[in-house]
Amino acid sequence: MPMGIYPRPSLEQRFEQSYLPEPNSGCWLWTKAIHKNTGYGCIRINGKHGLAHRASWILFNGAIPLGLNVLHKCDVRCCVNPDHLFLGTAYDNREDAKRKDRIPIGERHWNSKLTAADVKSIRNGPCGGSWKATAKHYDVTYGTLCDIRAKRTWQHI
Repeated sequence: MPMGIYPRPSLEQRFEQSYLPEPNSGCWLWTKAIHKNTGYGCIRINGKHGLAHRASWILFNGAIPLGLNVLHKCDVRCCVNPDHLFLGTAYDNREDAKRKDRIPIGERHWNSKLTAADVKSIRNGPCGGSWKATAKHYDVTYGTLCDIRAKRTWQHI
């Protein structure tokens, strides 16, 4: 091997150097690149950008079956402890988030234009004599009003 050229560390080697165990929770906290929007650890896997918790699953448990995600029991996005991870579908992930009250609904949702009081008022009937006027009043679409009235949205109210 020419002088100054060293073999690239394996995924296992890079992984082992990239987390710190947290003694109280048992989490292994990722110390390298963290995705700025999601908070998940990042690592290159086979030359491509990947998520560190998925790399952990692969290293300790093998391949991730097609259609499954790697989910966190601990809900710490930068945790890569394989004992804190499990496989599930996108549906499983959403249901897990619902159970743990991690999905903002209603007024807590970042994109909500309505309040619980608005929704109750909408369900009581149109304001201003028509649904078109009601939609304009609340700055929503007629379809949004239909979804609210049919309880396809705002089901918790």
